[in-house]
Amino acid sequence: MPKKTFPTFVPPMMAESAETPFDAPDWIFEIKLDGYRAITAFDAAGKPHLWSRNGLALEAKFPAVATAVSKLKLRSTILDGEVVAVDKNGIPRFQLLQRFQKQPTAPTLYYVFDVLWYNGDDLTGHSILERRSVLERVVKPCAGIQLGSYVEAEGKALFQLTKEKGMEGIIAKGKDSIYRPGKRTSDWLKIKARLQQEFVVGGFTAPKGSRKHLGAVVLGAYTNGKLHHYGYAGSGFSEKGLKDAVEKMKPLLTEKCPFVNPPNIKEKIQWIVE
Repeated sequence: MPKKTFPTFVPPMMAESAETPFDAPDWIFEIKLDGYRAITAFDAAGKPHLWSRNGLALEAKFPAVATAVSKLKLRSTILDGEVVAVDKNGIPRFQLLQRFQKQPTAPTLYYVFDVLWYNGDDLTGHSILERRSVLERVVKPCAGIQLGSYVEAEGKALFQLTKEKGMEGIIAKGKDSIYRPGKRTSDWLKIKARLQQEFVVGGFTAPKGSRKHLGAVVLGAYTNGKLHHYGYAGSGFSEKGLKDAVEKMKPLLTEKCPFVNPPNIKEKIQWIVE
């Protein structure tokens, strides 16, 4: 079988939601990090490229992380991880990351928890434990880079710890799970310690009257791996917030509706990919 061509970007695998923590010998459990998902691809010359989960360049957004990964001596390798900003206790806080570009007072770190390719070899068909073994061998913690840790079998205790620390929750991963690029799968489960509903923006309507940039965002949530439409949100935005939101969504524009139950309204909707 011919060797696969090394890709410049691999879309990340995503977790489905679960309501309650559990213990199971065939699963590992990680702390759910509150940050930006980031894929790092090192080309054949060893130069890293830092990508968002939607394939947008992140080097300019997080220069300290870009500098840190540039010191890793890797070639034809792809890492999966999370960019976070930590508080004085070393706990990732998304609010600090949101404020980072305007007021960079909190240190940013890149937590690496998976390796998808190594030295030109595709590892996505290997189990999570096999990939973690490679990861722990080739990436050592250093300034700006940390390895995401995990525990085996005991998800309830880890969940309780995250709840006490005010963290987001945990991720459960089946020990034999392979990496499925761009797929949301029950091989990985996210279990949130904070009581909240996570909604996804699937599109937006045109502005009306004196309002500029957009009318309302179209919201949905995942159920059994499918995106279902649930409603709209249009209040609480400043004019600058509306402009910034549209600019961020521009690279994600698509003609295809992402919802399995498209909304039934008269206004034209500009769809985006999630």
